[in-house]
Amino acid sequence: MSVLIDGYNLMHAVGMPPPPAGTQAALASARRRFLDWLADSAPIKANPTAVRVVFDAQNSKKDHGTTTHRGLTVTFSFRQTADDLIEALVSIHPQPQQLRIVSNDSRLRDFARRKMCQHLSSDAFLQWLMTPPKVAGQKPVTDDKPPPDWPDEMESLLKAFG
Repeated sequence: MSVLIDGYNLMHAVGMPPPPAGTQAALASARRRFLDWLADSAPIKANPTAVRVVFDAQNSKKDHGTTTHRGLTVTFSFRQTADDLIEALVSIHPQPQQLRIVSNDSRLRDFARRKMCQHLSSDAFLQWLMTPPKVAGQKPVTDDKPPPDWPDEMESLLKAFG
């Protein structure tokens, strides 16, 4: 499954918004910190080439095209919004149902539904990123049942703190 991420949208959701009126160097630095954070997340580390981050650059004076950053594909829209470019990328994809779009924009959510893509809000994507991977054979931890050594541990705590 390939993931198309609305870059600035996810940056805001993560709490790493670009500087409001910063220089191009400050904006590039903010994007680099965000991309480093994204590339370091465990699920993305496993397959960074399946991720394309699209940044809105519709007002840029030149086309910055597509580059890579630690395995991630990074594309800057040019003379169009990031939403426009994401829609175009989905429209030319031979199997759009194999794509996952990450954005809080209702326009992209509705578009994904029409194209039968998966859609995740930025918050849902962040939750997925932060969920520890399941280990084969590991039983899920539940709050309703104490671990087997609970009585012994509780007894020693009661003795210690009485």
